[in-house]
Amino acid sequence: MKHSGPGPEQTLSFDLDDGTGLRVARARFQSETKFSWSIFDGYDRIRILTYSAGTSAIVRLLDEHSFSDFECVFGCENILHTLRDVLAFQQVAIGDAKAAIRNLPSERHASILRRVRKGQARFRVLRKQIAHAKLYLLDNTESGSTRVLIGSANLSETAFGGRQSETLVCFDDDEAAWGHYVGMYQSIRDQASDEMPLPPERIEHAEISLTEVPVLALDDHATLVIDSADEEEPNGNAVHMSVPHQIERIERMKAAVPPVVANLIPAPRNGRQQIPRDIRRRIVKEYSRIRVVQTEEEADHRELSIDRDAKTVTFFREPFSLEADLDSARNDAKLLVEFFGNYEGTFEGGMGVERLQRDYFILWSWLYFSPFMCDMRTLAGHEGDIFRYPSVAIVYGKPSCGKSSLIDTLMTSMFGRAYNVDKREFTKRRLWDIQHAYRRFPAVFDDIGRPAIRNHGEDVIKDEVPPLVSEYPCFVLSMNQELKAFPDQIVKRSLMIYTTTALPSYKESLRHELHLKIQEVRRGLSSNLYREYLRRTLARLDETPVPDDWLEFSSTILSGLIGDLLGESPPTWCAPIRWNDYAEKRHERVKAQVDHLLRPATRMKKEGNQSSGWILEKDKVIVIEQTDTFGRREFDWENVPSTLIDDNASVGARTVINRPELEEFLGRNLNRRQNGLVGRLLSRR
Repeated sequence: MKHSGPGPEQTLSFDLDDGTGLRVARARFQSETKFSWSIFDGYDRIRILTYSAGTSAIVRLLDEHSFSDFECVFGCENILHTLRDVLAFQQVAIGDAKAAIRNLPSERHASILRRVRKGQARFRVLRKQIAHAKLYLLDNTESGSTRVLIGSANLSETAFGGRQSETLVCFDDDEAAWGHYVGMYQSIRDQASDEMPLPPERIEHAEISLTEVPVLALDDHATLVIDSADEEEPNGNAVHMSVPHQIERIERMKAAVPPVVANLIPAPRNGRQQIPRDIRRRIVKEYSRIRVVQTEEEADHRELSIDRDAKTVTFFREPFSLEADLDSARNDAKLLVEFFGNYEGTFEGGMGVERLQRDYFILWSWLYFSPFMCDMRTLAGHEGDIFRYPSVAIVYGKPSCGKSSLIDTLMTSMFGRAYNVDKREFTKRRLWDIQHAYRRFPAVFDDIGRPAIRNHGEDVIKDEVPPLVSEYPCFVLSMNQELKAFPDQIVKRSLMIYTTTALPSYKESLRHELHLKIQEVRRGLSSNLYREYLRRTLARLDETPVPDDWLEFSSTILSGLIGDLLGESPPTWCAPIRWNDYAEKRHERVKAQVDHLLRPATRMKKEGNQSSGWILEKDKVIVIEQTDTFGRREFDWENVPSTLIDDNASVGARTVINRPELEEFLGRNLNRRQNGLVGRLLSRR
């Protein structure tokens, strides 16, 4: 039923604190259609209640739809228990909205602020936690037509673009639904939100000071009351889920509230925190006296964001142009080929320089593609093989094998300089923080030790549930040979790069000469090669949104790009490589260890002849080991693929292995005859 005109709205009143919790709205299903932005057409007023907002969605609604009245209330999914929570949330939400407008072209930037000045566009931010749905209220003030959209989709291109499983329920010209949801919206807006302060002409800085948050406004003489009741303890069956990126930034902002200010905030009493106007005045006055100085590392604004639909990239919240200077990109390609060429004639041992270059090119292909890995893993989690899209790269081997130098040089070619995270930050909590704060920016940890991997890294690597954010980073872990091998569960989930080819430590003059060359390469690098790589990758992803073989996909783009820029065939180490070619070599290290353990010289004729060794018994291989005082065995069987070991028959220092699977793994028959005198003697045993 349509309203007869723009007269007074009939609404229901709501008590936000009535304690009823979850509500049920009864409806009747009529039809279902694919989402289209035309759903917003034909209306001149819109009111939105959402948890988060995407830049492109705000622009589209304000620019492409002729709303004479636009209002959006931003809420928070986190629990706002105290004034510090509210202060931090309002700083983040207002900063995000200002950044969204500031990054627009000048004409659109001015247009939005002009509409704000005229009162045609309003942005509000909540001051308390409200359990609410995402709500979109549209009406035509001339015809009286109304539309209510309610559901799980936030105001963002990601939600409305079909890349998330979202649902909207639509009520057209439904008087009862209109009255109900307008009442809900007005109650939340009037009882629990503040208007965002926006400058009249131009937004120069997105960040706002603590004194600028509307909850501290001194023109409001009322006492601010915040419900600080403790959260209910979850029962034993509760599902613990990660929180969105915004919440992590709120927690960081909370931690930045100076102690002298925090001490002025009264503690909650009887489940509520009351902040009268005089306390708010003292907070503003005290904060104005101090100057908070943060180093770049303390501020830690590392972010990389990619809009695949718009083909735009932001770096540290600033536009990152994909219009590369091809002369500079050509110079980058030349310098990186020169960097890889430095391994020749200087590095020795292991599997050789050619293998080292090839493995390091695999890492290069992964690192350049890593900002897209979150998309691949999210989609693969629904319908594919997530193990084929590793979000962690582990680079390990001998000292002086060039691991750290390689990673720093590649990061410099991407972002202008190397960015490492302090290894003391390598904790489960901090890794979780980074997942929600860095977006697509790769987090690099150098010189990570064995205890850190076991105590903190393994759980993060084995967690196959993606964070509840659309953009999250990959991790690069560099470590020395301290950890001989890795558990099978880690190997199959990570990109493993292992090498024993290294620069001899006793050749000091050669080491110094190589160091000078590397520094010269880094000084000459720009980010233009990577900008062109991103441009080509985004174009190719239009054709193949989720490449089944990301390694072949990335290495082909990178190899072709280097060939095009240099005007010649790229070096042999720079040829495209398939994932399966890499994956089949991941267990080379542990395969060599098992092969050595089961060498003919240690084979026993029967069990008990020697204190240690191995025997064949039908389709089983039995390995007997000595143990130390604490019962520990010399060989670390945790590193061996679990399918090879018969766990039911293995006990203590006696490990039983399935022979057919083991022989396939090693690529040899354990009972073959040996040549020479030793072989003949062994065959008689």
